[in-house]
Amino acid sequence: MLKVTTETLPNGLQVLYLRLPHVHAASLSFMTRAGPRYESEETNGLSHVMEHLLFRGTEAHPDSLSFHTAVEELGGEINGLTQRDAVTVHMTVPPRNLSKAVRLLAEVCTEPLMTGLAVERNVILEEIMDTQDADGRELDIDTLSRQALWDGHPMAMSVTGPVENVKRFKESQARAHFKKTFTAANSVLVIAGPLDREALSSVVRRAFRALPRGQRQPELAPPTPPRWAPLHIRPTEEAQVSVVLSFPAPHENHPEFGTLLLVKRLLDDGFGARLRQAICEQRGLAYSLAVSVDAYRDCGALDLELSCAPQKLVPAVTEMWSVLAELCATPVPAAELRRAKNRHVADLEFALDDPSELCGWYGASALVGAPVSYEERHADLMATGPERVMRLCRAMFGREHALLTLVGPVEPPQAARLARIMGRSPGSTVWLDPADGAEEDEAPLSAVG
Repeated sequence: MLKVTTETLPNGLQVLYLRLPHVHAASLSFMTRAGPRYESEETNGLSHVMEHLLFRGTEAHPDSLSFHTAVEELGGEINGLTQRDAVTVHMTVPPRNLSKAVRLLAEVCTEPLMTGLAVERNVILEEIMDTQDADGRELDIDTLSRQALWDGHPMAMSVTGPVENVKRFKESQARAHFKKTFTAANSVLVIAGPLDREALSSVVRRAFRALPRGQRQPELAPPTPPRWAPLHIRPTEEAQVSVVLSFPAPHENHPEFGTLLLVKRLLDDGFGARLRQAICEQRGLAYSLAVSVDAYRDCGALDLELSCAPQKLVPAVTEMWSVLAELCATPVPAAELRRAKNRHVADLEFALDDPSELCGWYGASALVGAPVSYEERHADLMATGPERVMRLCRAMFGREHALLTLVGPVEPPQAARLARIMGRSPGSTVWLDPADGAEEDEAPLSAVG
C-alpha cells in the first residue's frame, strides 16, 4: 500500500514521495532545521516569529488574504509548526490539486514577503501569555521541565522565546533567519498521497528550483542529562497540582528507540495500561494522565504527566514509582506485551490512511538522519521481547536520572516527602519563587503515601 521513492534536486533538496493509491487526500511537508536548538539567548524565538511571517504573503500573492484564499480555492489548508529543532510548513489538499499545491508551498518556502510583524507580534505575545500568570511567570510545566532537564543547552529554551525578545525582533532579522534556514541543504520535502511520481517530479523541480543550496545548520553537542537533579516547583493557587516525572530516554537514532515506544504503551495506551490502571482505575488518584516521548536526533525524554488534587500528590507520585519498579523487576508477561504490540501495529496501519501523519514521520526521520521505514519499524517491534524491555527500563528508571517538576499548590511538607521519595538531599528542592518553600518539613519516610 505504501511505496516510498526519493529524489535529490539539482540544488540538493531531498524529496520523498510516499505513494498511497487508496487515500483521498494529498499532503505536503517542507521541514527545515530551525528552532531553539539553532538559536542563542538573544535570538530565542526568532524561528517561531519567522514561521508566523511565512504566511503573510508572497510575491505572487502579496498579502495574507490573497495567499490564504488561493489555498482555500484548492479545497486545502496550510499551517506551520515550530519545534525545538525544526520548522514545518504543511499543506493538505484534494489529490486533483496536488500540482497547484506544490507551487503554492514553494512560494512560501522561496519567496515569502516576511511582512506584517506588527500584527504577528501581537498574536505571538498572546500565545506566550496563554502559558503565564498575571505576573509573567511561566506556568507551562513542559517548558519548566525542559529548562531543568537540559539546563544550559539551547534545547532547554522555549519555542516562543521570552517576551522581551519578541518585542524587539525586526522584520529584517526574520528575513535573514529565513535565508539562513530555508535552504536545500538544510531541509527536506515530503509528499504523500495517490500521486504520480514521474509527473509530479517535474512540477517539484520547477517549483523549488529557486531554493538556494545553502548549508546545513551547525549543531551543538547534545545536552548532558543531570544526575540527582532537585525537584523544581512552581507554586500557584490552582485547584490541582500538575506533575511531570521525566527521564532521559533513547533518541530517534538510538537502537532502542522502538523499545522505548513499547515501554510508553505499556505505561499508558488505553485503560488496560499499567500506569492508568494503577493511578486512575484502581485508586482514583487522577483523571488527567499521559505518558509521552519527546525525542530528537541525539537526545530524548520519557515523561509521565498527571494532574491531581493536592492531597493526592504524594500518593500519586509514590504509585508512579511502584509501577516503574515493577517494570524493572519482572519481565512483562507475554500476553501484555502482545497487546502493546497489537496496539502499536494498529497505529502503524492507521497511519497508512493518513498522509499527513506519514509526511511527519518520514520527514522528521530524514531530517534527523534516522530513516526508518514502515517495514523496519514493524519488524523491530515484533522482534522485541520481555528481556529487552526490562533492560531498557532498568537503564532508564533510576532515581538518579529522574526529574520531578510540579506546578500548583504544593506545601513544603509535601515537597520534603517527595524529595525523600526521589532520594534527594533535604533542602535541595528548587522553588521557582524565592519567597516560597523557605522552610521544608522534614517528614519521616514512613509518612509518605
